[in-house]
Formats: sequence, structure tokens, C-alpha cells
Amino acid sequence: MSMARRPNLKHQIIGLWCAFIFTVLIALGWLGIAHFWMPAPADLGAEATKAFFTITHHDGMLLGNSILTVACAFLVPGSVQFGLTLAEIEGPQPLWSMCAAISGCFIALIVFLNAGFWIGAAYRPAASADLVVALNDVAWMGFLLGWVFLSLQMVSTAIVALSDQRAQPMIPHWLSKLSIVGAVLLVCAGGPAFAQSGPFAYHGLLAFYMPMVIWGVWLDTHAWFMRRELRRRLASPVLSSASLVEVRRAAHQ
Repeated sequence: MSMARRPNLKHQIIGLWCAFIFTVLIALGWLGIAHFWMPAPADLGAEATKAFFTITHHDGMLLGNSILTVACAFLVPGSVQFGLTLAEIEGPQPLWSMCAAISGCFIALIVFLNAGFWIGAAYRPAASADLVVALNDVAWMGFLLGWVFLSLQMVSTAIVALSDQRAQPMIPHWLSKLSIVGAVLLVCAGGPAFAQSGPFAYHGLLAFYMPMVIWGVWLDTHAWFMRRELRRRLASPVLSSASLVEVRRAAHQ
């Protein structure tokens, strides 16, 4: 393996570490400090929702969602590296690898904008309760209805991973099949458009908690397996990009 190739792979491994950093920051800042591990219910009254954002969790909202905006910056290189790693398997004109990368970047942008809306909801204690509710609702709709891009990213990744017919594929095929199941289950995140209470509301089990677990587990497990693949390539000259493509082509002949 050339000396130019080794630093490139090391940079790619750093890119995958960005996915882990994103997970830590969203857990620390958004779920923890901003108290979204138990958000204001969708059916909470306007004045109570205002108090939740501007009094009870005012400082946490500002700080936690500010951390969330920083987390989104790490999701971009992480998503791009997902696409680059998948493209090594998919080969020339890697449609699904590009879909995975672009979908991840869309998610980062959506979440960034939502964090801004939540900061706006807490920013002015003198703001009307209706305005706070509206900003919170808009943020939640964007955050959860963005499930379509996460599903696209998960399915795109699974399509490429399942085409890897090596004895030791980059991502285990059982995990890719579970990813497709998870991508289908994410449709539950569309429930908040139609419900303000129950499991399909934006504070509900099926619309919020289940999709968050699916997202976190999917992101970190795939980042781990991709990192393992890159470390394997870094250690072995045989696993160059060219040889990977040749292995893929031979498996389909």
C-alpha cells in the first residue's frame, strides 16, 4: 500500500469517528441537558408548554440545543464517509452510496434547523404561549417527518452491503436485513402529523422513542463495522480499493 493511501485511510477513519461524536453530543446536549429524554407532550396546554421552554428548562434548552447544532456538523463528515466506504463496495457510478451520503447530510441540515426552532421557543420568556407552541410543533414535525431520509439512508446502505459477497463482508448481511426492517418501522415517526396524544404523538413511544433507538443503534453499529473494514485495509495491502472492486465483480460473475 502506498504512503499516500495510508494517510487517506486514516482520514476516513476519523470521518467515521465523527458519527460516534454526533451520537455522544446529541445524547449529552439534546436528550440530557435540553431534557428531550422526556419532552413536553404534544397535548400539553399552551401556557404549560411555554413554561417548559422559557422557565423550567430555559437554560438547558439554549445550551443543549446549541450543542445539538455542533453535533450536526459532525454528522456531515460521518455521512460523507459512509458514502465513500460504501462506494468502495458498490463500484463505479455508486448510486446507492451517494444516496446514503446525501441523505445523511439532509438529516444534519434538518436537525440543525430544528435545534434553531427549539432555541427560538426558549429564547424570549416574554413571547406569547402560542408562538412557543408553534415553534415547538414546527421543530418536531421537521425532526420526525424527516424519517423518510433516514429510511432512504438505511435502505441504500443495506442494498450496497448485501451486494458484498466476500467471505467476510464489510457489514454482516443479518444486520443489513434488520436495517431494512428498521427502515420500514420508521414510518411510525410520521404519526405526529395526525396525533397529539398516544404512542404516535411526537412524545410517544412509537413516533419518538422507537425511531430514536433505531437511528442511534443503526448509525453506531454501521460506523463500527465500517471502521473495522478501513482498519483492515490499512493493515493489509491486499485490501486496496482496486482489489475490493475486483472482488465484488468476481463475486457476481
